[in-house]
Amino acid sequence: MSIEIRPVRTDEEWRQHCFISAYAFNGDRSEAGAERRALYYERDWTLAAFDNGEMAAGLTILPFEQYINGARIPLGGVASVSCLPERRRGGYVGRLLSRALECMRDEGQVLSGLYTPHYSLYRKFGWELAGRTMAYSFAPKTVRVRHRAPAGHWRRVDADAWRELDAMFTRQYAPRNGALTRSEARWRYNVLRDYGARERDAAIWSDERGEARGYVVYGTHHRQSASPLGELVLRVYDWAALDADAYAAVLQYLLNHDLASRIIMLAGSDEPLPDAFDEPVHIAEPPGAWFGMCLRLVDVQRALEMRPALAQASGRSLTVSLADEKAPWNAGTWHIECREGRITAEPTQARPDLEMDVRALAPIYNGFTKPADAVRVGSVRAASEAAVEAAADIFATTYAPYCPDDF
Repeated sequence: MSIEIRPVRTDEEWRQHCFISAYAFNGDRSEAGAERRALYYERDWTLAAFDNGEMAAGLTILPFEQYINGARIPLGGVASVSCLPERRRGGYVGRLLSRALECMRDEGQVLSGLYTPHYSLYRKFGWELAGRTMAYSFAPKTVRVRHRAPAGHWRRVDADAWRELDAMFTRQYAPRNGALTRSEARWRYNVLRDYGARERDAAIWSDERGEARGYVVYGTHHRQSASPLGELVLRVYDWAALDADAYAAVLQYLLNHDLASRIIMLAGSDEPLPDAFDEPVHIAEPPGAWFGMCLRLVDVQRALEMRPALAQASGRSLTVSLADEKAPWNAGTWHIECREGRITAEPTQARPDLEMDVRALAPIYNGFTKPADAVRVGSVRAASEAAVEAAADIFATTYAPYCPDDF
């Protein structure tokens, strides 16, 4: 067996890469599907595993930047990790992921993110769940908004309004943690269209002064249910509200779709959505909180130094012993110090205050897991309570991490 890992080079290899992904994820395997995929995935972002010249598996690395404490930190989004069923258990995906880590490091993508229902696989390679997505479901005929929407107006828009939408998206998410920057192509084909296929509805709300303050991107679909007629579901794919008036306007606009049996909205774990309703008991339980982005530090030193620290971290320092089998350039003991909002990380031979592997570091890095909780479950070993307190200050965040994008 001779395995080669490299990007695709020819049109035929691109079509095979698309086919393997579509086969694995029940997507469109046609020529039109491959052409549509080219709208939002570039060929240079691919990696494929070839066994004696035949493609067996592939993945894609999307170039993003992720907002953390106000900074934009380069992140490689790993997507479409797939293997032909007759090639499973051949080590191809493992080889692909190892090469992907090297590629992302070389490209300066100091972080990596991915989505998966198979956490155990990616934990072996250093990714860890580091975010939570809440799926709120409610019936528009049942719930009521607590605060009446003020005067203003809605207008329906299409993909040509992406810059206006992006301006509001950035204002909402840049100060928070976890969101990804969006290109024009991402707006056109991943947000406002379903991966280049079905167009989604979009509308912008402006206040009395004519200033755009909120938007919603959504779609409806019919599904079978216990009712003989089934049910109409309105799914919100993206939304933003820059103030309380826009928040009320967005929710009231959605509730006006009262032919829908239910509305589904995704939000972060600290989104105050239940507070906006008269009777939050009408939100279906459970709201759903198991799913979110997995994060990995690809280049630990650079990732730490790019991440701003909050005011309470100034003057704090910490020595961390880090294990990283799949990216050995990260392994070792690091002295971490904070001064005036900046973090520095340098190799050291000093005795560590904390011991962990790179997987445990990721959800601490973005504020998803408190250091004390990581110690409590055994993923981090601490020499003292003082070390845990220092880590809590160094990695503090104002907002819980949440990524409104999938990929």
